[in-house]
Amino acid sequence: MPGAIPAISLTSLWKTWKAIRKELKNSSVRDVVDFLDYDVDPDVWMKRLLHHIGTGTYDPAQPLRFTLGKSKGFSRTMTFPSIPDLVLYRTLVDYFYDKVRRKQHKHVYFLRGQLSQVQEQIAKEPIQPDDLALPYYRAASQRSFLNWLNYDQYRKHLIFKKIHPFFVVTDVSNFFDTVLHTHVAEALHGTRVPSRTVGFLFFLLERLSIRQEYAGSHGISLPVDEFDCSRTLAHMVLFPHDDEMVHFVGEENYVRWMDDQNMGVNSKAHGLAVLAGTGRSLARLHLTPNTQKSKVLSLSEARRHFHLDLNQLIDKSDKLAKQVTKGQYHLRPKLRSEVKAIWKVAQAYEGVGEFGKILKRLYRIAGLAKGRLFRYRATKDILADPTSVERVSDYMRCTGTVSEYLDFADGLFNHPEQIYPDVNVALFDSFLRLEATGTEALRIRSYAASALNRQLKIPGIDDCAAVAPLLILRFGDRRSLRLLWRTIENSGRLQPVSAVRSAAIAYASFGAQEFAKVRTTASKLLRNHLSETIRFIEAIQGYPDVPNRYKARLQLSWDTVAGREYIDMRVLLMARLLLLNKSPKVTSWLSGWKTTLLKSSVSQFDQQLIKRWLT
Repeated sequence: MPGAIPAISLTSLWKTWKAIRKELKNSSVRDVVDFLDYDVDPDVWMKRLLHHIGTGTYDPAQPLRFTLGKSKGFSRTMTFPSIPDLVLYRTLVDYFYDKVRRKQHKHVYFLRGQLSQVQEQIAKEPIQPDDLALPYYRAASQRSFLNWLNYDQYRKHLIFKKIHPFFVVTDVSNFFDTVLHTHVAEALHGTRVPSRTVGFLFFLLERLSIRQEYAGSHGISLPVDEFDCSRTLAHMVLFPHDDEMVHFVGEENYVRWMDDQNMGVNSKAHGLAVLAGTGRSLARLHLTPNTQKSKVLSLSEARRHFHLDLNQLIDKSDKLAKQVTKGQYHLRPKLRSEVKAIWKVAQAYEGVGEFGKILKRLYRIAGLAKGRLFRYRATKDILADPTSVERVSDYMRCTGTVSEYLDFADGLFNHPEQIYPDVNVALFDSFLRLEATGTEALRIRSYAASALNRQLKIPGIDDCAAVAPLLILRFGDRRSLRLLWRTIENSGRLQPVSAVRSAAIAYASFGAQEFAKVRTTASKLLRNHLSETIRFIEAIQGYPDVPNRYKARLQLSWDTVAGREYIDMRVLLMARLLLLNKSPKVTSWLSGWKTTLLKSSVSQFDQQLIKRWLT
C-alpha cells in the first residue's frame, strides 16, 4: 500500500536542501544560476515530491552523467541526480548514517571537507614524551630524531601519536564500482530502521546507478556523486572491515580516509601480515585491495612518501602567504623567494608518494606570490593530472596577462593529448574570472559564439555551450542579444537543453520586453523544456520583498589564488533577475545591495560590471 516513508518529511527535505544548495557552486558542472529555480518556492516541489512518494507514483528523473579525468586517458563517470532526487537521496543516507555512526571507529573519516580540519586539530593536540613510545631509538637520540622527522607534520599527515617504525598504506581498487548492494543492506543490520525506508533507498539506488540500456540491475556499484551521498553509504559498508583492522593493529594505529588506509606496525613482517589480513577482510565484502598502491614503508620511507619535510616548509610559507592575502603585497618578493627555495628541494622527489599534493600547494602559494616559476610546466601538469586543472589554471590566470592566459587555454583546447571533457569545461568556466577588455574581450566572445554556433569541436562542448551565455553577459553588451536569441530558437535542434536554458535566462535578464519574448517562444515549443524556467522567473517578478533564502545566494566569493573577493557571474545573473521585479521593497533592497558591493574589496573591473548590469 502506498503511504509516507519514515524519515522523509518536509522538515528533513528542507534541512537537506539548505546543505546542498551551499555545495552547488562547488560542483564540476554548474547550472547557469546554480538551480535558483528550486529556491524560489521550495515548498511547492518538496510537497509535490512527498505527494508522489505517498501515492506510490514517484519515479526518479534520468540523472546527468558526466566524466572527471583521472590520468593516462582514464575517467571516472559521475552522477548528478535531478535536485529533488538528490535531496531525497542525501536525506535518506544522512538518516541511515545517523543510525549506524555509533559503529564508527575513532580515526575513520569520509567527508571531503574533513581532511584539513582533522589534520590541523590533531597537529595541535598536546603530546607528552611518554606518549611517543620510541623503543627502537635511544633516549639520547630522540630529540634529534624528532627534529629530523618534524613531529607536528607526522601527526598532521599520519594522525598517529605513537611513532611507528613501519607503516602500511593501501586502498580499495575501483571501490564505488564494486560495492554490492547486499553489503549496503548488511551495514544497516542491527539498527532500528523501518523496512519501508530501507526498501526505498534501494529503489533509488537501482534507478540512479549506472546500467546498460534496457538491461536488468546487477545489484552492484554506487552512483558517484559530488554531494557525499554515495560516499556516506560506501563509508558505512567498510565498518566491518574497520573492525577487522582495529583487531589487527589497534584503534590508535588505524586511520582510514574513505578507502585510503594507513596503519602503524612494528616490523616489515608485521606489515606484510597486516596486508594479507586486509586482503582477506576486504574479500568478505567482495572488494579488492589496490596492489599497486599497497606498501609497507619504513619510517624514513614514510617521511618521503608523505613529504613531511616539504609540507613543513610549505606551512611556514603559508603563514607569509596569509599576510599577502591581507594586503601586505610588499611581502610578495619574499614569498616568491621562499617558493623557489622549496621547489629547489622538492623537484628531486617529483613522482614520489603524494608529490601531487605538494605540487598543488606550491601552485597556490606561487599564484599568491605572482611568481612565474611554474608557467613552463602548467600544460604538462594538467595533462598528467587532470584533477589539477582548476588549481593550475587559477595560477596561470594570476601570474600572467589575459592574452597569455587565452594562449594557454587555446593550447590545451587544441592539444592532441587533451581528451578530458571536464578539463575543457573548467577552462571555459575560468574565462568568467578574467578581467578582459578590448581585443581580449572580443577573443573571449568569439569562444562563446563558437560554442553556441557548434563550431568549436572539443570534448565537453555541450557543457561549454551552457557557460557561453555567461561569457557573453560578462564581456558583451546588448549587441550580443541576437546570438542568445538564435540559441533560444534552436531551429536545428542542435543545442543541448542546458545551453538553451542558460541563453533564455541571460536573455530574459535584459528586461521585461526580452522576457516576454522568451515566454512567447516557450509557449510555442513542441517539447517545452523552458516552461519551468518561465515559471520561476514569473515567481521572482511576483515577490513583494526579497526572501532571505534569495539574499543568502547573493554573496561575494573568495579567490584563494588571487587572494581577494570577487563577484561570481552566476550571482550577478541572479541579481539581474530581480530587476524584472518592480516592487518598491525589492528595488530598494537591490539598490542597497549594489551600494554594499561597490564599497567592498572587489576589483575595479567587477565594480564596473556591477554598475553596468545592475541598473
